Amino acid sequence: MERIRIARLRENAYLPTRKHPEDAGLDFYAVERVEIPPHEFGIVPTGIGVQIPAGYVGLLKPKGRSNHLLGAGVVDAGYQGEILIKVANPTDQPLIFEAGDAVGQLLILPIFTPHVEEISPEEFNQTTTARGASGGIVDQKRRQSGG
Repeated sequence: MERIRIARLRENAYLPTRKHPEDAGLDFYAVERVEIPPHEFGIVPTGIGVQIPAGYVGLLKPKGRSNHLLGAGVVDAGYQGEILIKVANPTDQPLIFEAGDAVGQLLILPIFTPHVEEISPEEFNQTTTARGASGGIVDQKRRQSGG
């Protein structure tokens, strides 16, 4: 993909930019002032629409210097609306975005969309790996339950 088509859906929207040409993500900016109370979620509108081609997905991620978290960050190829960024404020202070403040960055990645085929638990267990069902959250759950 050589280019991405972007539209200002609001006249005062800020076009996404890259600070450096080789940066992976496009920075997205608030189109209006939004205040998010401590330990709450809020929605920050960008006023921007993006045409993501089939075979790709947009992932909204926080900027490296941000102290906030982003949620619901998948932008599918078929989505034709304004990019709205769900922000979590984990701090004890209100989080304020002014118009023009960078909120997050959009990464555009190729994806695979295989068909889902259901198999039986017996068929599933026929394939063994060295790892099996261990690691990550499974191990955390075992430690929590004393197992």
